[in-house]
Order: sequence, then C-alpha cells, then structure tokens
Amino acid sequence: MLLYAKLLGSIQFELDGDTIDGLQGRSLELLVFLASRGLAKTWLELEELGFLQDDLKAAEFEPVRVFLILEHDSLRLEVGSDVQDYLNAGTNLRTLTSLRAEFALGLSSSHPAFQVWLARERFDLHKVFLKALLENSAGLFDTGRTEEANKNLEFVVREREKYLELNPEFGAEISLELAGFEWRSNRPEKSVEHLQIALPYLQDTKADHVKANLASALIRVGKPQDVIALLESLPSHTDSKGWALVHLANAYRILDDLENSVKFALEAYDISSLEQDGFMAVAALTVQGEALLEKAIFEGVNPKEAVIAFGKAVGISEILGEDASAGVLAGLGHAHAVWGSKNKALEVSEKAFKRARAAKDAASTTRALLALYATTKIGSFARNALTEARVAGHKPYELLALLEVSEKEKDGSLAREALKIALEIGSRRLETRATNLVNQLEA
Repeated sequence: MLLYAKLLGSIQFELDGDTIDGLQGRSLELLVFLASRGLAKTWLELEELGFLQDDLKAAEFEPVRVFLILEHDSLRLEVGSDVQDYLNAGTNLRTLTSLRAEFALGLSSSHPAFQVWLARERFDLHKVFLKALLENSAGLFDTGRTEEANKNLEFVVREREKYLELNPEFGAEISLELAGFEWRSNRPEKSVEHLQIALPYLQDTKADHVKANLASALIRVGKPQDVIALLESLPSHTDSKGWALVHLANAYRILDDLENSVKFALEAYDISSLEQDGFMAVAALTVQGEALLEKAIFEGVNPKEAVIAFGKAVGISEILGEDASAGVLAGLGHAHAVWGSKNKALEVSEKAFKRARAAKDAASTTRALLALYATTKIGSFARNALTEARVAGHKPYELLALLEVSEKEKDGSLAREALKIALEIGSRRLETRATNLVNQLEA
C-alpha cells in the first residue's frame, strides 16, 4: 500500500490512488504537518503545536494508522507528497511551475502555534520558487536575455513589497535573497539597496550579520564613511563584532587612517582566535596586510610586516583545508614586489590571477592584476584591472586602476575620473595624487 499526500492546492490524501475521506480538524492538521516534509518529528515539536499522543486514538486515523511510525521519542508518517516532489525539483522552473500552488489551500487552525507554522511553511515553499527565479535570471543575464531576466526580478521585488505589508519578517527574507543575487551578479549598489530595505525588520544577531554584509557592500561601492556610521556601535555578540571590526578596518584603510585600520584588524584577529574562526582570521590578516602594505608604500614602513600578515593568512587557509583566496595571494604578491622580491612577487601574483579567473571573481581578478602591474609595470595589466574593477562594481579598485592607467598612458580624462571617485570615496591621499596627475597632464 502507498500513501500519498497532495498538499499544494486543495488537501487530498490518497491510499493506492483512492481518496481518503473523513480527515478533518486536528487529525488533518497533524497529518499535514507530518506529510509536508516526510520527516520524523519529536513529541516536543508536536506538543509545541498542540498535538498530544492521545490524538492518535482518533477514529479518523484508522485508514492511515499503519503508516504512522513511532520511533523512540518521535513520530513519522510514511508518505510521499507533492511537496517533496516540489522540493526535489531544485531550481527546475518548469517542474516548480507545474507543481506550484498555495500550500494546504483553505486550511486554517484555531491553534495559534500551528497557524504560525502553516504561514511559515507556505512562505518557505513560495521562497523556493522565488530563489529558482533568481537563479534562472542569472542564466538569462549571462546569455544576454536581459528583458526576461528583469521580468523575473520585477516579480520577486513585487512579492517582497507584498510581504513587507503582510508579514515584514518574510518580506525582509526576500530582500536578503535579492541582495545575495545582486552581489553574485556584480551589482553591489543594488545589493546595498536590498540590504538596507531588509535591515529595519531584523533583530539581534540576524541584524548584526546583515550589517556586516551591508558594510562589505558599502566598501565595494566606495562608501567607507557610511560603513563607519553603520558600525558606530559595535554588536555585543562576539562573532558579529569580529566581522564588524574587519569591515571597520577596511573602511579606515580606504580613508587613509592606517593606524586605526591596523588596530581594528588586530582586534578582529584576537576575536577570531577566541572564537577559533579561521575564516575571520584570514579576513582580518588580509585587511591588516593591505594596511601595512600601504604604510610601506606611503610611509616607508618595512614591507616585511605586510608579507608576514599575508603569509599568516595563507598558512591559516591551508590549515582550514582551503586554497588561499586570490585576494590574499594578490596582496602577498604585491607586498613582495614592494619588498623587492620581484621573482617571488611575479610567481605569487600570477597564481592569484589564475585562481581569481578560475573562480570568475572580478574583484579578486582586479586585485591580482594590480599586483601584477606593481611587479612588472606592464600597462595591459593596469588597463585590464580597470575593466575588471568596473565589471565588479568595485569603486576603490576602480580608483586605483584609473590612477595607474592615467599615469601610464598620460590620459588626463582618466585622471579626472580618478579625481571624481577619490572625492566621492573620501581618500585625501588618492585625491592629492589624482589632482597632481590632472595638473601635470593638462598643463
């Protein structure tokens, strides 16, 4: 005998293809709860939704009693369902569309906790479809079908707006999905917009994590001062505080305050040690390395300190069983170039470039190309860095590439572009460099 539950749209339980009649009330609610994902539920979970073991004695369970499996402290329903088929479809839009309908259409409960679960399950299943639409949009953009991709995005945005009115928590979750999609698509300004829409509806640790993501996006669009304002009061949760310090360190570095940059990076590294968070440690050491590299370039500090910081980041990556990121390797290569180890610089920078290209990471590709230019002074590296920075929407990298290209090619118009971005970002050091270039090239 086979039990199958149709839960997308009108509820229907079938035994060997024949409809089971008479299921209603709390008995029906319990069967819907167990059938939706087909997973065992503990009695604690069941009791939280108001279900008791005595409920199983109800006469309505007789046709399905053989499919109710008691396992120690849990209960499972041996059943197939269209919900499981829907979830197994992954991002296959055709299959999802053919199955999609409101979960448990018309079902409403007098028990508040079950009603909350029902609303969450309906939303989670709808979100599966929305995420598939976003994945589909990525492919459409890649193949130049921009109009179709934008229609998908517009639909998801409309759903976000609808949920923000009906259930702001759910609307915020859609906004976070949109932010992630735009970030992966190298549209950080859009990512910032969606994160800022979500943030007011989030609380506690979740809000702290989103603030960290927003800080990262703000760095990329060239707004380090907004990062400092956003993270003015650091979160109390240690993990979130560590990542906030990483982004603060990066913001201060971009604003030329290298002392504070190193200080906050070191604090983040200390927290990573306490939390035993290797990824945070790598991030903190990378920002520290970049700040120390700038101190070497602009203040005459020994670049060996930057090499050590980047080298530690590479070592921790290996301990984690991960290849060092292209960004870390690019920083290390650049630091070796400033230190005078040209052969080592070229070897490491080339490895960074290959790794970034393989990952299709435009931002890391830019960083690797800037390291290669610092090592070789070959103009095509700087010109390609400018192209990749624009693809990534990375304003600080675009500014650095513009300065290198305008200086190399004696191009006053590019120097003026660099000056404009330097003023927007707030880097006095790079503003001065761009101003001098403009004056020199247009004299």
